[in-house]
Amino acid sequence: MMWNPILIWSLKAGLLLSLLYGVYFFLFRNNTQFHLKRVLLLSVLAATLLWPVIKFSASEKPVSTTQVFQKLDESLISPVAEIVPKSIEASEALVTETSSVNSTSDIIWWVYLTGVAISLLVFFSELVKLTYWRLTGTEMRDLGKNVISHPSVKYPFSFWKWIFIPESVDYSESEWTVIQEHENLHLKQKHTVDILCAALAQCALWYHPAIYLFQKGMKSNHEALADSAVLKSTNFGRYTEILLALSLRTSSVTLGHSFALISSLSKRLKVMKLKKTSKRSSYASIISFAVLALVIASQTVSYGQSQSNNESQALKISDLWVASGGQGSQPHYGKEIVEKSGKSPDTWVSLKPQYFIFPVVFLGKHQKLIDTFLTSIQNENPDNEVRLQIAMNTEKALKFENVYEHYEPAPNRSELNIELTVEDRLAMFELTKAWVKENVHQVYPDYPMPSEMQFVANKYLVVRPYTFNPADTVGSKKDVVVANAITREAQPVGGLDRFLKNVVTDVKGTESLKKEDLPDKIEFKFQVSRTGYISQLSLESKVKQNRHEDDVYALLRQLHDNIIAVSNLYSWDPSLEKGKEVSSWVTIEIPKSIL
Repeated sequence: MMWNPILIWSLKAGLLLSLLYGVYFFLFRNNTQFHLKRVLLLSVLAATLLWPVIKFSASEKPVSTTQVFQKLDESLISPVAEIVPKSIEASEALVTETSSVNSTSDIIWWVYLTGVAISLLVFFSELVKLTYWRLTGTEMRDLGKNVISHPSVKYPFSFWKWIFIPESVDYSESEWTVIQEHENLHLKQKHTVDILCAALAQCALWYHPAIYLFQKGMKSNHEALADSAVLKSTNFGRYTEILLALSLRTSSVTLGHSFALISSLSKRLKVMKLKKTSKRSSYASIISFAVLALVIASQTVSYGQSQSNNESQALKISDLWVASGGQGSQPHYGKEIVEKSGKSPDTWVSLKPQYFIFPVVFLGKHQKLIDTFLTSIQNENPDNEVRLQIAMNTEKALKFENVYEHYEPAPNRSELNIELTVEDRLAMFELTKAWVKENVHQVYPDYPMPSEMQFVANKYLVVRPYTFNPADTVGSKKDVVVANAITREAQPVGGLDRFLKNVVTDVKGTESLKKEDLPDKIEFKFQVSRTGYISQLSLESKVKQNRHEDDVYALLRQLHDNIIAVSNLYSWDPSLEKGKEVSSWVTIEIPKSIL
């Protein structure tokens, strides 16, 4: 579900805020360099909100230790806590468990959203109240150009660029001088901006106690800044008397800076008496804070990519341009995954409409149907090997890519069509997601997974059998003739120019994509069988790494699909060796000028 990244971000941000604010409090709670503390608090808030969404790449091997943030990702993204054995005979128990987990996840999500909504409602209602007081209040020009009195105001406080005071209270000259100097310091240093940023963060992290401790610490530091400025011109004893005389038990405005609250007064007086912290001691604390913050940051990085010769091994869309494998076979990257993990799914399928290759784990009842179907085909064709092409699709009628057409179709071109219930598809999705997490992500951490809706949209499991003689397979080294032994090279029916013209038809790029972003040579390589079908189509050109890289891959994918479609339509004249039709490798280059 799309909400997972938001909830994971909030959990990461709350965890990071707890750690960083804990370090700050330990090192700076008695420090009197209040301007420095303000900078550190704002830095902690910025790091808390931004760090969890930043991805990092490393040139070393992917991290082997499980990091704190990675655990959060895995625990929330995967509702299935354990890998369910693929030999399960029925899906009812799994579906029930999955539905229960999904229901719990939905409840958590809606509780979180409700808390965010309530927090935002309180935040904006406070802004509306302050705006109303400003618009309906009386400007006290004799006290200052930014002083507003209002009957609803019970105590002096400042917000944005105004000082609000009660309408019915008359302050002495000495009291007003202290109040004005204190509140103007808040306005001059724009402390309201800090409070607003923290309040918005609190709306997103409303359930985390650290954000409330952080807000309290930020306000205390603001008051310490204002107090220290007033004490430069006012006697400590007189200032204390005024604070006690004007103090209130509660504050009715959380976004403003109240002049004096009893709940925080004793702490403020204690801070005023602290011995001034030396710069040397502050520098030592800053270094300690930086070191500990870097350690925390390094332990919360959850993304690692292995690179070799400046080429990332993380999968791109182009890496998934292989046709789905049949029973017992894997696509290119599937083979590497199986080799490294030592495990294989039931099959690999190309899900529409993305055409990405995904492993799929069957339910026990479907595996039995497929096994029975395969046995019947094998009994009908005892002299040939039988392989199954398996795909999930949105429709019963499925056109398989001609990568398999060099196999002879089984008698009557029979197919097994299994209509999957929603419960079946949900259960298969959870089994598949668990298998990917356990095996694929150990090899390729960024291997994409379809969303639940994308997976469930494919309601048919289509199985097509093929019979072939292994000695006649296109992939057989004996069958594929090298170029120097060919007397006539393979050519598309109608000529190469017509073929390329049809391939580039309807190919569209983005407005920002320019021809210089494309590879210098757009080359594709494939095999042409002796019967005129193509297979093992692959992109040979290297794509330049730049900000239009994804757009380039999207355009090349269109060319890839069109090569298959045009070859299906027109076919190829195979290569000849001494007058005999043979299979061979073919490389075609698509000029950028015709795109």
